[in-house]
Amino acid sequence: MEILALSEKNKQSFVVIACLLITFCMGSIHAFSTLIENIELQINSGRMASSLVYSTALISVTVAVFFGHILYRQLSPLLIIFLIATLPLMGVLISNTGSWVGWIIGYGLFFGFASGLGYGFSLHAVSSVVSSQKLGLALGSVTASYAFGAVVFSIVYPLLFNQFTFKIGYIFGVAILSILVIIALFLFRNSKINIIAKANASINDQGNNPKFFRLWLGYFLGVFAGLMTIGHAVPMIKATGGSATIAIIGITLMSFGSGVAGVYAGWLSDRFGCKRPLVVILIINSIALFSLTIIININLTLILMILVASLYGSVIAIYPTLVSNIFGPDKSAWAYGRIFTAWGFAGLASPSLAGWLFEQSKQYNSSLLMAFILSILSAIIISRLPYNFNTSRQ
Repeated sequence: MEILALSEKNKQSFVVIACLLITFCMGSIHAFSTLIENIELQINSGRMASSLVYSTALISVTVAVFFGHILYRQLSPLLIIFLIATLPLMGVLISNTGSWVGWIIGYGLFFGFASGLGYGFSLHAVSSVVSSQKLGLALGSVTASYAFGAVVFSIVYPLLFNQFTFKIGYIFGVAILSILVIIALFLFRNSKINIIAKANASINDQGNNPKFFRLWLGYFLGVFAGLMTIGHAVPMIKATGGSATIAIIGITLMSFGSGVAGVYAGWLSDRFGCKRPLVVILIINSIALFSLTIIININLTLILMILVASLYGSVIAIYPTLVSNIFGPDKSAWAYGRIFTAWGFAGLASPSLAGWLFEQSKQYNSSLLMAFILSILSAIIISRLPYNFNTSRQ
């Protein structure tokens, strides 16, 4: 029996490792700020037009997570992972045509959908094999791995661009992540665990629940600032006097902080529930955002931006656990897919709106003040959720 138990534990470990590898690779889509200026030069566009590429990618991520529960039922896990590996390769052929439409389709649609499919499937798979007592840490690690992918590729992309041209370097970068996802496919295959989502016809009416909408709105307002600062990190740092090197270091530390905070936030949710940690995180986030509008020192600006990104990582790490706790593991893929649309709407609005406001005033203060107000509203909404939303399992 001990040998059998150990074998089952190893199978689960293979699934978790495969999912961490997948999310690591797909998280590279959030290294976009290292691409944005090169894209502007290649397609001869302004900041708002190039920002729409990232916004489109975030919407594609959202669509993939939203419809994920259908794909998990209809397709085998191995076929899903294969799609995750190949869609970015197909996208890079289109984006490297060097046109704005090419980047919208290749990066925004193809790569974005693969990223969302990888993220959503990994959350679903890990939720299916990990016990509820360790679910917060496991899901927090998955979201952290997604952030760490942005960390590593924020370093890898500039190195590749310096070694080769922007066009060739980007091809190499996408090829690397696709190879890693194929490795994850073999790990998943060796686990011999077949994970298929169950149909849940009885939950379709829960989307109209007022509590459901409050969860959605709290998520939208809570991630707005993080998506804005990550999407514009490099130009924001340069706008305060930072060099290109400092900007690259800044986005790298922001992504790293988001990943580390995600793991810690997952652990916190296992111990203290989800509600109170979220409220505290959002209050601190509001203070940091307001401070960014009045501080002009580049070192303090970097610290505050890293803090905002880390708090964003905490929010997105806790929310999947919150949803799973409320709806249960069988319904969490369906429920989280719908609540995750809040992230997509924030992703569409925040980078593009920040780009437009920057073009109007040539500074980011108005964007930061708006994010500050939205973060406060998110904390208020989540603080008013029913108390049983704060438990580790209903």
